[in-house]
Amino acid sequence: MLVEDSDSTVASNPSSTGGDSMHVSVEYPGKDSREKFTLMKPFLSRSKTESDDKDEYNPIEDLVQTVKIIMEHFFTPEQYKELFGTASEGLHRSLTKYKNRKDGAQFLKAVEEFNQIMRKQKSLGAIQEYVRQYGHRLPYDLVVHLLQQVYSRTVAARASKLNQYEAFSNNVYGEILPILTKEFIQRTKMDESKVFVDLGCGIGNVVLQVALQTGAESYGVEIMDTPAKFAKKQAREFEARTRAFGLNHGAVSMIHGDFLDTPGLAGILARADVVLVNNYAFNSALNQSLLQLFLDLKEGCKIISLKTFVSLDHKINVRNAGSVESILRVKKYPYYTNAVSWTHNGGEYFIATVDRSAVQAFWERAMSDGGASLDDGGSRRSSTRRR
Repeated sequence: MLVEDSDSTVASNPSSTGGDSMHVSVEYPGKDSREKFTLMKPFLSRSKTESDDKDEYNPIEDLVQTVKIIMEHFFTPEQYKELFGTASEGLHRSLTKYKNRKDGAQFLKAVEEFNQIMRKQKSLGAIQEYVRQYGHRLPYDLVVHLLQQVYSRTVAARASKLNQYEAFSNNVYGEILPILTKEFIQRTKMDESKVFVDLGCGIGNVVLQVALQTGAESYGVEIMDTPAKFAKKQAREFEARTRAFGLNHGAVSMIHGDFLDTPGLAGILARADVVLVNNYAFNSALNQSLLQLFLDLKEGCKIISLKTFVSLDHKINVRNAGSVESILRVKKYPYYTNAVSWTHNGGEYFIATVDRSAVQAFWERAMSDGGASLDDGGSRRSSTRRR
C-alpha cells in the first residue's frame, strides 16, 4: 500500500473496482473523489495477536472510522438520522457489526449503501453547502482524523528512520501532538489572517494542523534530512487529502534547511504572527542564536517554546535594555499527559510576546531624569557619585 514517492492513495475521476475482491472504494465528500481500501489487516507475524498489533495500520478500521467522520461532520444531525439512521441501529453500526463478525458480503453491501448516499448528496450540493459553514474552524476530531490518514500513508511504515539521530545533540527528533497544538492555536488566537512559522518542524505535523484548523499561512523549517523529506511527503499527501474531503486550508511551505542560515527566512519571520520553537533539547548556544532571530520580529508576535528564552522575573535595567530578552514578555503554561511524543508525563511551555513598550518607557524615564538611570528594581539612581 505504501510505495516510496508514490502519489496519494486518494483518487479523482473514480472508476469501477471491476470485481476486485481485495479492495473496496469509499466515496469522499470532495468532487469526484474516492479512496480504495484493502480488505485485509496486516500482521507482523503469525505469533502476533490482534491486540499486539494495535499500533499497526489497519485499513478496515480506517475505513469504518472515515465513514463515521464523514457522516458526523458533513451532514446536519437531522440529515444524519434521515440518511444513515441512528447510532444504535444505523449504517455505522452495521459496518462495525459486519467487520467484527468478519462478514465480508454484508460489509461490502453496507459500504456500497454509503457510497450511493454520498453520490446522491454530492450531486445535490448538500455536502458542499454544509461544509461552507465551517469556514476555517473545523471540528477537532475531523482535523485529527485527516492528519492521521496523512501520517499513515507517508510516514508510519518508515517511522523507525526518525530515530536515526545523534543522541544529546541539538538535532533530536520529537513531535508536539495534536492536543497541545490545539491549545497553542487557542492561546495565540491564530486564524486565516495570521502567518505561522515552526522552526525545527520535524515531519511537519504542527504546520499541517495549523494550516487546516485555522487557515493560517504556515511554514516549517527542518534541518535533518529524514524528517524534512517526510515533511514534504506529508505536505503533498495533505494537499490531495484535503481536496478529497472538500476542505480548504492555509498555504503550506516545508523548507529543508538550517533556520539560522536559510535564504528568505528573515523575510518570512518579519511577517510572522506566531513562531513555534520546540527547543526542549537545544543547548544554550543555539537558544542564544535563536534569540537574535527574534530581534526583528514584529510587535505583538508570539513565540511558543518548550524552554523559556527569558527569565520569568526579568527586569529591565541599563545593562540589559538593549538585549532581545527585554522586548519579550513571557508567560508560563502547563501541559498534561500525552501532549508530546518524548514523554507521557506533563510539562510546561512558554509564550513570549514581542512588546517593545517597556523598553521604550524605560529609556523615556531615564532621559527625563537628566542623566539618571534605573537600577534592577526600578528605583532611581544618580549617575554621579556622592562625595
